[in-house]
Amino acid sequence: MVKQIVVLAALSMASYAAKAQGLEIGGGLGTSFATGDVTRGFELNELGFAGQLFVRYNLSNVVSVRGTGLFAQVKGDDSTNPIDPFAELRDLNFQRFVIEASAVIEYNFLDYKERNSLINWSPYFFIGGGLSAANSRQSRDNSARIQPVIPFGLGLKYRLNKQWNLEFEFGARKTFYDQLDQVSSVANPNKLAPRYGNELDNDWYYFAGVSISYTFYSVPCPFDYN
Repeated sequence: MVKQIVVLAALSMASYAAKAQGLEIGGGLGTSFATGDVTRGFELNELGFAGQLFVRYNLSNVVSVRGTGLFAQVKGDDSTNPIDPFAELRDLNFQRFVIEASAVIEYNFLDYKERNSLINWSPYFFIGGGLSAANSRQSRDNSARIQPVIPFGLGLKYRLNKQWNLEFEFGARKTFYDQLDQVSSVANPNKLAPRYGNELDNDWYYFAGVSISYTFYSVPCPFDYN
C-alpha cells in the first residue's frame, strides 16, 4: 500500500514537471523606435535595428518569468514634424543605441502547451522592470547613465513542436527621463543649437520582433524514488 502511494505521488510530480516544461532559451530580431520631443509618433523611416536574447522559466503552462537582454537602435528627425514650429526651430536629428536588461512576468491566455490541447498557440501579456543605458556624445546627457524602465506588451506564441516555439512580440518601454532623444528643457551646453522640449513628457522606446526558443524538458523517472 505504501509503495503504491509513493508511486502515485511520483507520477503526480512527474506529470506536473512535464506540464511546467522547465527552462527555455531563445533570441530574436526585429525593429525599434522611440517617441519623445523629436519623434511624436510612429514614423516608418525612423525604425531602427533591434535584437534580444532571453531565458525563460515556465512556472506553469500559463505563467512564466523571463530575463531579457535587448539591444536597440533608436533615431529621429525634426523634419518629420514640419508643422511644429519648435521642431522647425531646432532642426535636429539623433541616433542612439540602447542596451537593456529586464525581468518580466508573462501570462499566456490559452493553455497551448497541454499535450491534449486542440490548439498550439496563445496570445500573451508581459510586464516587469529593467535597467537601460544609451550611448551619448554629450557629457551632460543623463540618459547615457543607467536608468530604470518598465517593459510591457503583448505577443503571440506558437508551438512548432515539443521543443521549439515561435513568438511574435510588441513591447513598450516606459522611461523616467526626457533625454533619450537628446532634447529636453535645457539648452545645448555648446550653444550650437537650441535643444528645448517638454521636460514633463518623458521619452519612450519600443521593440517589435520575431523570436524562437528551445525548451529543455526535465521529467523525473516515476519509479526512481529511492
